[in-house]
Amino acid sequence: MAKRAAIFCLAILLLGIFGLKITLAGIDARKKVIELLTSAGLGDKLNAGVRISAHDSAVVCIADEGSFFMQYIIAEPNVSAEPNVIIDPNVRIPFSCNKAVIVTHGWIDKADSDWPTDIAEEIAAKVDANEWVCAFFDWRGGAAVVNPVDAAKYARDIAAPRLAAALLRLVPKLEHVHLIGHSAGCWAINSAAAIIAQQTDAQIHLTFLDAYVPPFWDQAEFAGIEGENVIWAEHYYTKDITLGSTQKDFSAAHNVDITAIDPVIKEHKFPYRWYYATVAGRFRDCDREAGDEVLTAHSRLDYGFARSREAGRGNWERTIALEKGNKAVKLKRPGKKKFFDLKIFKHKPEAKK
Repeated sequence: MAKRAAIFCLAILLLGIFGLKITLAGIDARKKVIELLTSAGLGDKLNAGVRISAHDSAVVCIADEGSFFMQYIIAEPNVSAEPNVIIDPNVRIPFSCNKAVIVTHGWIDKADSDWPTDIAEEIAAKVDANEWVCAFFDWRGGAAVVNPVDAAKYARDIAAPRLAAALLRLVPKLEHVHLIGHSAGCWAINSAAAIIAQQTDAQIHLTFLDAYVPPFWDQAEFAGIEGENVIWAEHYYTKDITLGSTQKDFSAAHNVDITAIDPVIKEHKFPYRWYYATVAGRFRDCDREAGDEVLTAHSRLDYGFARSREAGRGNWERTIALEKGNKAVKLKRPGKKKFFDLKIFKHKPEAKK
């Protein structure tokens, strides 16, 4: 084990010395590093694929077992984007399943036994297991990087095609898919949706939660997917410490600003805590909003889970008629009651005897 770790560190050092795109004395640095890692028994890390397994609950775990360094830096995206998808024998999906909902995380986060699992479990409790596959997508190895831009790159270029490949293996008769992502993870669901649109006729629903747009990247890429599929997207965001990078109105999505219903401190994580609450009807006990009222309404329309196909066909048909590229709808807290209300002095008619 110590020898493998030493060689792994040596590989990193070599890449730092030689660089990734240059050659020195006719030696291809990347090729030599790959040979070195393979000889050290680390070939499995270079060839890490996607594993689909049954979770402890009624949901499915889709795990990208790759990492940013191995898959993006050494193997490169054009190789890593076509993974080996392994489905554990204990995963049994009814033949009648033709719909799916998948939840994923963002930068420096995970999905297994965390909020994406919680959302998937809550949705699973509300849909027919003979029609729906409820899953979470864990790409923590690609998200665990210093720079959030690198996380977005991995999500877009590697995690996305891996997610799409896993989903199409899992539900080959796909008719409808709801992909939910947070922050940099929105690039994973967005690019996966583009692949799914090319390969199927499925309806695609994208839920972006405080989507991260790196500097000089184009927000129009979100949900700007060509094809004849019904593609509908929504972006729920807060105006928090992440500033303009996560508070943009998308030209191809229905935009909803939930800043005003985020109590006290405006937080980048609030959108996914709120979305969970719109499914469960309450905030999680571990959330600082625990016990607070779940606010979803605007102009007689409920937002959040209510806008999904999982919440009913009627809801979905109303959803896809909503405007895209709108100036964000703003959810607000109900007006505060007046401390002193003159109505109490109004004459009340006597009760009939």
